[in-house]
Amino acid sequence: MIGRVTVVQNDNKAVWVEFDQPCKFRMGDEVNVGKKRHARTLQQNRLYWAFLTWLIHPAGGNLREQGHFSTDALHEDVKAWIESEHGHDFPIDKRFSTAELSTKQFNEFIDLVNQELFVEILGVDTSGFWREYERFSKWAEYNSDDMKAYMDEIPF
Repeated sequence: MIGRVTVVQNDNKAVWVEFDQPCKFRMGDEVNVGKKRHARTLQQNRLYWAFLTWLIHPAGGNLREQGHFSTDALHEDVKAWIESEHGHDFPIDKRFSTAELSTKQFNEFIDLVNQELFVEILGVDTSGFWREYERFSKWAEYNSDDMKAYMDEIPF
């Protein structure tokens, strides 16, 4: 439930929070209060899944040769690697989820996964993906309908 702080007491020990909907708090309830964070964007999510697709495809990173046939399975492997090697770098309560990352954290995540996991550990040259991403992302900004049709024709 999201609320907005409308009054802060002079000593900063009490606030008044207004909610958009009725809330079910009772006197004496303990609550966890934090600032609303900016979750990863849909554009970041699309980039990530396009990257995983490219990594598996024979014309891209060709990870099929290393036994990766599904983007979902590759995503699970990436999450397991993050938990194992970089769990202290990201907010992980029970299980790592990219949906829980802020936009800044997601950028750090994708940079780390690209450089350390895929380039350095697995030996995949990802520069082709990033070159194409730059070229098509600029083109897509001006031709969004054409870009959708183009993406729908790609065989992977």
